[in-house]
Amino acid sequence: MPATKAIPRIVKSKSCGNSPKNLLVQALVIAIETANVTVFSRCISDDLLWAIPGRKSFDGKAAALAFLKSRKLSAPAQVRVRRVISHGRAGAGDGTLVLQSGLPHSFCHVFEFTSVRGNRVSAISSYYSDLGEVA
Repeated sequence: MPATKAIPRIVKSKSCGNSPKNLLVQALVIAIETANVTVFSRCISDDLLWAIPGRKSFDGKAAALAFLKSRKLSAPAQVRVRRVISHGRAGAGDGTLVLQSGLPHSFCHVFEFTSVRGNRVSAISSYYSDLGEVA
């Protein structure tokens, strides 16, 4: 019998309120951390540039989706979105990711929207740090 994949616990930010752009940022943060290809694909442009400084970068929607699909193998136990902000053509969300092993990591994703309306994202910079024993 195949192993069932644990569904991560999602704790959303209380700062999204009634801002559509903040809700999009939060949806993208959760999609990245849970490897939700469907939501991620709907929110990004075809010419997306995604950088994880010091680690990897992806040029184009297809490359970003391939990377996200590869992350599905290691679902987190919990994703806690701490803050979500947006202004003009920029947005960001930060929080904590807890792996199935219990090891926490902090993250921050910075987004550039394709326009001020904020329907899609054209660039992402993702930052991660180990929290280890400090958490």
